[in-house]
Amino acid sequence: MKPSVLLPCVWLLACLPLTAQAWSNHALGSLLALRDLPELAGEVQVEPLEVFLTEQAPAIERLLDGQEAFAREHFPAYPPRPDALRWRAEGLQAPRAAFIQALRINPEVRLASFVQQLPGQDAGNRRSLNSAEVLVFHKVGPWSNWRYLALQPGEAVSALQVLASAADEPDYGHDINLFSDNPGEAGQRYNFGTQPFGDARFEYSSQAPFHIGYYHESSLIFAAAPYLQRTLPHWRIYQYSGLARLAFASGHPYWGYRFLGWALHYLQDLTQPYHASVLPGVDASGMLLIAAKAEAGYPEDREAAIKRVADRHTAIEQYQFDRMQLLMHDGPADHPLLTAYGDTRQDARYPAFGPDYAAQVVAGESQARAGELDQLIGLWLAKRTANKGFSESNRLAQSEPDPAMEQLLVELFRNFGAHSRQALRANSPAVPAAKQP
Repeated sequence: MKPSVLLPCVWLLACLPLTAQAWSNHALGSLLALRDLPELAGEVQVEPLEVFLTEQAPAIERLLDGQEAFAREHFPAYPPRPDALRWRAEGLQAPRAAFIQALRINPEVRLASFVQQLPGQDAGNRRSLNSAEVLVFHKVGPWSNWRYLALQPGEAVSALQVLASAADEPDYGHDINLFSDNPGEAGQRYNFGTQPFGDARFEYSSQAPFHIGYYHESSLIFAAAPYLQRTLPHWRIYQYSGLARLAFASGHPYWGYRFLGWALHYLQDLTQPYHASVLPGVDASGMLLIAAKAEAGYPEDREAAIKRVADRHTAIEQYQFDRMQLLMHDGPADHPLLTAYGDTRQDARYPAFGPDYAAQVVAGESQARAGELDQLIGLWLAKRTANKGFSESNRLAQSEPDPAMEQLLVELFRNFGAHSRQALRANSPAVPAAKQP
């Protein structure tokens, strides 16, 4: 197809309002997915990041250099790390800052020593941290609902709580303002180029290309909008998984679980179908037709498509959040939406976890269900709007259960749990492989 025909499609896709939030609270989902594993029943000792960095500086240099070489060779559209940002063990100064720039994450990231207080977990004598001590964001949004508890060096803390809490952490600002056209100076040094997509009205929108993975769109869509291939959750998973293995192997289990939790976050993001499909419910020819009509002076379909994907993405997040909050508070504890996370019956059907697992297995599985989820959420929104239960802010006064949608959510939550356990098995020496049925 000629480039002149593809350009309107680029315009359509560039306008899509993308949110980078997925499944509301990763700590809660991770707790439900992993709490029955006896290997996570023990405790680890909290240690400052600088201890791991200084003791393992040469090993970290070898690891990050090897990861960089592999990423340049193996991951299409990977933006190489500038040599000036390379981690160097010799003459190491300010190890935390050097580590942050070598990972190419937001230099303002807090990396506080904390855990979330999750349902059923006692706060003890731990001090509550305010949001500014944990989050980079100025507008904390949904993250203001969580309670963060301070940890002290040397303190014993549940391995499960460290891992589950860390799984929520990349949403606290790790990946915001990393592009060259974002505020701040990091984007000028990190070589990620200009932000390929996202909605600049939202402070956290710049993290979208790191938390959304378009790996299974048609070649026609990628030809029309090649920037959609500039998505990087698979790279973050590869990066943090390697660090987790190093930390475990070198006797730093606290940071092993912390890094592994970061990797889980991006993997879990890809189990949300709106994070794996550009425009669920519309195929490539449909996108081109919408864009061509807009170019011809009839933008109504384009505007409707943009509004639809935004409303439905936001609505499913809100539905999941409201239902989980209600069920965790009032029960029943054996509700399928809660037990799905820990259902291990399908674990053994997945291939071994590796560098391509997130893009090929997780995103592929999720993208395949995007159209069905989009249709179900559309029907549910129509019913709620007719009953005047859906507000202008896309928040429901009450989230009454929808049987059809919850059946699909149970499947998606089961995937969330299975993939989380696959990553844990591959990267933590304490967790055995899933048994074949």
